[in-house]
Amino acid sequence: MNSPRPLVVVLGSGRSGTSLLMQALAGLGMAVSEQLIAARPDNPEGFYEDAALVRRQADLMRSLGAWPFHPLPTDWLDHPATREAARDLGALLDDRLARATGLWGFKDPRTAPFLPLWQELFAARDLAPRYLLALRQPDSVIRSFMAAYGVDAGTAEAVWLRRTWEALWHTRADCHVVHYEDWFRRGSRVIEDLARHCDLAVADPERVLAGLIRPDLNRSGHGGPRLPGGDGLGSPAARRLLAALATCRGGDFARADLLAVLHACRPEP
Repeated sequence: MNSPRPLVVVLGSGRSGTSLLMQALAGLGMAVSEQLIAARPDNPEGFYEDAALVRRQADLMRSLGAWPFHPLPTDWLDHPATREAARDLGALLDDRLARATGLWGFKDPRTAPFLPLWQELFAARDLAPRYLLALRQPDSVIRSFMAAYGVDAGTAEAVWLRRTWEALWHTRADCHVVHYEDWFRRGSRVIEDLARHCDLAVADPERVLAGLIRPDLNRSGHGGPRLPGGDGLGSPAARRLLAALATCRGGDFARADLLAVLHACRPEP
C-alpha cells in the first residue's frame, strides 16, 4: 500500500512573510509552480504564487460575494460556484503534482478560508498536506495592508485576525509556525526546522540564508501611521490570539491550549 504523497501548503494573513517562506523552501529544493505571479515594486523578490491558482480562488471569492476581505457565506461549501471551482482547482492540483518530481508546495493568502475545500481535494487524491503558518507582528502587517490596499486600520486588523484564525482553526492548529522576526534572530535554526518538517535536505543553512535575508527586510514596527493600542491591535480577540501565538514556534507547542484560545477568539461573521 502506497503512503500518502506529501505536499506543502503555506498559510498566512498576507504581508506576513509568506513569500519569504516560499523562497526559503524553494532554496531547500521544494518545487514551485512554473507559472508564478510576477514580482512588483512592493515585493521585488516575487510572490511565489501560482498565477492560475490565485486567479481561481479570487474568482470564487467574487462569486460568493466575499471579495476582497469579507467572510464567506455560511453555506459556501455547497454553493454551485464552489463545486465548479473544486473541479478547476482539482485539475490545477493534478497538473502541478504531475509536473513536480519531488515535494511541491503552494501559497496564497486566500487559501485559509477555503481550507475545507482544499482538504476535500487532498483526501480524494491521498495527499498528506504539511501546513506552514507565516506569522509577523500584526502592527507591521496592518501598516503594510494599509499602504498596499488603501484600507483603514480596522479593516486591516480584521483581515489579520480572520485569516490567521482560519488557518489555525481549519488545520486544528496542526501547523509548523514561522515568525517573520525569527529570520533575523535565528535564521539558521528556522531553516533547519523547516527542512526537518518538510523532509528536505540542508547541508549548510547559512548558504540557504545567503541572499535570502537582508537587513532592509527587517522593518517590523518601523514608521507608518499611529495604530490603536501598544501592539497595534484594537480588538480584545486579536490581542488574545496574538498573546497565545507569541510562544508558538515550529511544531512543538501546546495545540490544545491554542485551540481553546481559538474557541474564544472566533471572528464575528
